[in-house]
Amino acid sequence: MSATTAETKTTDTLTASLVHAIGLPLGLFGIAFVYFMSDDRFVKRNARNALNWHIPVSVFAVGIALIGVIVSELVGVVMAVSVALATVCFALFATAKAYRGEAWPYPLVPQLL
Repeated sequence: MSATTAETKTTDTLTASLVHAIGLPLGLFGIAFVYFMSDDRFVKRNARNALNWHIPVSVFAVGIALIGVIVSELVGVVMAVSVALATVCFALFATAKAYRGEAWPYPLVPQLL
């Protein structure tokens, strides 16, 4: 393997792993930006996996906010914390997998893209 190929492979896995990490502070919009701007198939596959998680979670967050307002603040807070914790754990796990060269699909969500 040449130095250029090794460098490209490292860059691809680094970019793919950053897709999952960028979803934590920037959410759906940061991942969508990478998905639409990237030409690399591995990066797009990782961005697609992250979007498949963040799209339903964003919709679910609106539902959680409504539950918090209508039903109970405590229920809304507990649900929000559990979803946030799952998002952080899954994103960190997917980041590590992407850095190793694997495109890990997030569990419990439909494949929307």
